[in-house]
Amino acid sequence: MSVSFVVTLLLGFAAPMTGGRASAAEGMYGPFFEAEAPSDASYSTTRRPSRTPVLAVGNGAFCFVEGTYCRTAWMASAAIETGLRVPAGDLGPELPFSQATFRGGLAFRPMMFRGRDWHPWGVGVIGSWSRGTGAATLGSAPANSQLVETDHTDSTRVALVNQLWLSRKAYAMHLDVALGGVRSPILTSESTGWGVHAELAFAWDGWIGLQAVGDFLEDDTRVTIGLRGHALVAGPILALTMLGLALGGAR
Repeated sequence: MSVSFVVTLLLGFAAPMTGGRASAAEGMYGPFFEAEAPSDASYSTTRRPSRTPVLAVGNGAFCFVEGTYCRTAWMASAAIETGLRVPAGDLGPELPFSQATFRGGLAFRPMMFRGRDWHPWGVGVIGSWSRGTGAATLGSAPANSQLVETDHTDSTRVALVNQLWLSRKAYAMHLDVALGGVRSPILTSESTGWGVHAELAFAWDGWIGLQAVGDFLEDDTRVTIGLRGHALVAGPILALTMLGLALGGAR
């Protein structure tokens, strides 16, 4: 009896013991009827995005950059906006208006604190400060209408923001609606008054967003649209720009 006959006989008895799970192709790989090893590239296009937010602690308990799986997030951004300034009545001409805004606050996802893995609704409190271009008014006397101008306009705001996240994916888009108050000088007067602040923004996580902003004070309306970025990136760039303008003589 040859050795090859004995090996063939043993393999013949071993095949039924696998319960029919070993196919002929499997029998060609290894001596124990193991399945064929998976290819190194078989899962290259099916990678699932991580649920761990960027720059987060506690697996999303607190995030330094807003993300779709953050329960609490720090909102920090810098923005450049441009638009129109509209005085009431004949107090002055309509003027192009632009401003640089620094914004910060906290956002919460209340339903995720109740054990939910994800929920689209978020709420937060934000505060912001901006420096904008100046105003111009005309004197009230028709025979002696003197033009009065200011160098710049500073504004301080506080608002409540509601968020609606539109996706669970990484770098998800969310819609932000903010409503609050603004304190700022009114036109060229030295008095400072309070008004209504409203904001609508489309953002991708906390990295970048497009926003429309309205400040409505007595006799002084400003409507702008602009681009904002996270303060870690946009803040230093905008601060250096403002510093350069100040060193160059701009006020």
